[in-house]
Order: sequence, then structure tokens, then C-alpha cells
Amino acid sequence: MKTLIKICGIRRLDDLECAIEHGADFIGFVFVKSSPRYIDAKSVASLVRSIPDKIKTVGVMQHATQSILDSILKDFRPSYIQTDANDFASLNLPTDIKKIKVYREEQNFDFSSIDDQSLALLEGPVSGSGELVNRDFLKEACEKKRLMVAGGLSPDNIQNILEEVNPYGVDVSSGVESERGNKSKEKIIQFNKIVRKFDESKQ
Repeated sequence: MKTLIKICGIRRLDDLECAIEHGADFIGFVFVKSSPRYIDAKSVASLVRSIPDKIKTVGVMQHATQSILDSILKDFRPSYIQTDANDFASLNLPTDIKKIKVYREEQNFDFSSIDDQSLALLEGPVSGSGELVNRDFLKEACEKKRLMVAGGLSPDNIQNILEEVNPYGVDVSSGVESERGNKSKEKIIQFNKIVRKFDESKQ
């Protein structure tokens, strides 16, 4: 089974095309205004006009409210909405849009709290900070649950993480940037190539 790749924080067409050409499965667009990776929904709708159907788009939110969600959906309907797992209880999500529930590393983590019916993403305390999740915790989590992992991933460490943890999917943002908020095509290509070579080695 191939490892799912999500490239998050895309804002430019050439970066989008590069990510898709080199094997990304999910493209994340950040709708958090305080983030250096923020993009508005109208701009995303324009960017994704011609992408292949097999590519899944993700609207990334943080502490989402219904009013913010509704304003996004007026202009752009992603394949998935991603926000902290607890946020979904207060959201009325259209049935055609799936969920990526974010869980964060913490002491005495209750693995039974992870919803197996949705895609689950495990990351560090603060989204987009580049902070690595504790490797032992990550390994234990991925042995117990089908998880995408995020937090501090980069071309420099992804090989070791894949070998040690073997996650269901990987989500990278700051680790493939040339500067904060701006993607590096070279790093996107390098990251995706390492993941796909790992997949080939498992066959």
C-alpha cells in the first residue's frame, strides 16, 4: 500500500502543479488568517480549476466555526475539511465533504478517542510550527491506529520516520519551504521522491 502524501500550505499555481506532478495525493489550503500560508477561498477555487479528479483538496482550518466554514464553502468546496477533532462537534458539514480530524500529542493520550471512520492526522502541539512529534509516541500511535502524521517532517528526516513508523500518510508544510510561507519545488520533489522510493522498497 502506498503512503499517502499531503502537501499543505500551497498558494501558487506552479507549486500546486509541481506537487501533483511528483506524486502528491492531497493538497492542503490554509484558511487560517494568522498563518503565513493563508489563502482565501476564491483564490483556491481559481487554482484548482484544472487539477485531476484523483487529487484530493483539503481546507485546513483551526478552531473552525460554522460561519467561517460557510463563508469558505460559498467559493470553494474541498474534498475534505481539516480541523481539530473536537471542532467537528459544532460544525454542520455537507455530506459530500469528508473529515480529517487532527489529534495532538499529549501525555496519557487516549488512543481509543481516534475516530476510525474519518482520516486521522497526528501532529505536534501547534499546527505549522515545524515541531516534531516525539518519535516513540509516533511509533506507538501508528502501530495502534491508521494515521497520517505531521509536524516537522522534511526531506532530511522523512526516510527515518518512514522506516521507524511506517505511517498511513505523511503531511508536510514548512519542511518543503524555501522561506516561511513559500514552497520550494526542489524540496517538494525531494520529499515526494523519498516517500515513493520507500513505498517501492516495501513491494
